[in-house]
Amino acid sequence: MSSHTARRFFVRTLSIVTRIFCMFACPLWVAMLFLPVVKAETAWKSVITAIDPADAVAGEWTKTSTTVHVNSAAGARLPLRVQPTEEYDFRVTFTRHSGVHSIAVIVVHGGKQCAFEADAWGQHLGGFQNINGRDIRDNPTRRERVSLVNGRQYTMTVEVRRERIRGFLDDQEIANYQTTGSDLSLSDLWRMPPGSQLAIAAWKADTTFHSVDIRPVGSSSVKMSASVKPTSPIQPVVPTATTHGKRVLIVIANQDFFYREYSEPRQELERAGIKVSVAAGRKSVCRPHQGTGEGADGGAVTPDLAIADVRATEFDAILFSGGWGSSMYQFAFNGRYNNPIYNGDRETKAQVNRVINEFIAADKYVCALCNAVSVLAWARVDGRSPLQGKRVCAPTREAAPGIYNGRAAQPSCRWHPEMNGAILSPPGAIGVAGSPHDDVLVDGKIITGEDDPSAREMGRRIVSVLSTD
Repeated sequence: MSSHTARRFFVRTLSIVTRIFCMFACPLWVAMLFLPVVKAETAWKSVITAIDPADAVAGEWTKTSTTVHVNSAAGARLPLRVQPTEEYDFRVTFTRHSGVHSIAVIVVHGGKQCAFEADAWGQHLGGFQNINGRDIRDNPTRRERVSLVNGRQYTMTVEVRRERIRGFLDDQEIANYQTTGSDLSLSDLWRMPPGSQLAIAAWKADTTFHSVDIRPVGSSSVKMSASVKPTSPIQPVVPTATTHGKRVLIVIANQDFFYREYSEPRQELERAGIKVSVAAGRKSVCRPHQGTGEGADGGAVTPDLAIADVRATEFDAILFSGGWGSSMYQFAFNGRYNNPIYNGDRETKAQVNRVINEFIAADKYVCALCNAVSVLAWARVDGRSPLQGKRVCAPTREAAPGIYNGRAAQPSCRWHPEMNGAILSPPGAIGVAGSPHDDVLVDGKIITGEDDPSAREMGRRIVSVLSTD
């Protein structure tokens, strides 16, 4: 073979080999150009050492160097001193030692809190609550047969991303929900102080949490808070001569009032030198919802007078505190609640309506917190609701389950003022955006507060208006 022929053979062979290589290798290189850049996974960070049992909202919590334990209690929950990033993973390992109810982690997404639960409602349900005010029993994340075996260790994980949340139990996906967080809320059972803290929780279950970890997604790092206690941008009003001698009546339900919605306004009013009296449907011991800040003594309150004995001439303002029990004072509500206590009786409702009419006729302040906004909504003054056309705060949390508009339902508490012509403020829209702790609206002589986090601000606002009245 001549050198020229050999050179041609070599070139042709090289061309064929090159084409074969390109046939197989080029698609791989091209594909690699379009592969997403995979970021290095951030390590899990344990936050158990930063947990302080003194931060507990409810329940008796203790801590060792490696674990956190809670004794059986209704609504036991402990906020964590962690400020989550926009996207993150939250993971706990736990063992439920006794009980038949749920273990939960409370997460924050889009400025809203919600709970991911396993073995919930005594029905072995799992999922997120609340979604559009609906709990696990009646929302898209409901998952059945999510049971826990006492004495066995489990891992619960929640992934929070911009457009979704996902919950896992032992790596099994329980719930996957598309949301930016705007439709999320906490059940009354897990109510928390305002803020953006995560939390761990157990319902009537002696439980050990073996680990509590968080993992931010992306380049952000975990931020720890010095405290979980909220701070309000509005300072307490200093007592003056104009508040001394003023009198305010707080109305609570005989059963299932929300303790902090009674106690925190009362503290602010009395700090300002205002005399506080308490009324209820009956002049007998009133008992709060469990897990609402009632303390070790159970929070029982003996009212000073029955509602039938109230006269507006003796007070400068009246405040109805919330809790589902306040539903028993809804004068014109034509539905029915599953819990017969919440239905009240006609005579007590008529007396409540009389008292509201007296305060309004005397041009005195009429105030309501959380579910008690419904009491004003269903009152009737000259045949119409006193909230009709008024700017009003009301909670997104669910009302008591029952019959609404002729069918079984459990709508948001906002349903009551909406049905009666109120102009509702968006949730968490007043003052600090996304936080309900300062959401109190004054429209004329009607004052409404969004939720129990607004309770202290309600007391301060009443002090403020009475000091200038």
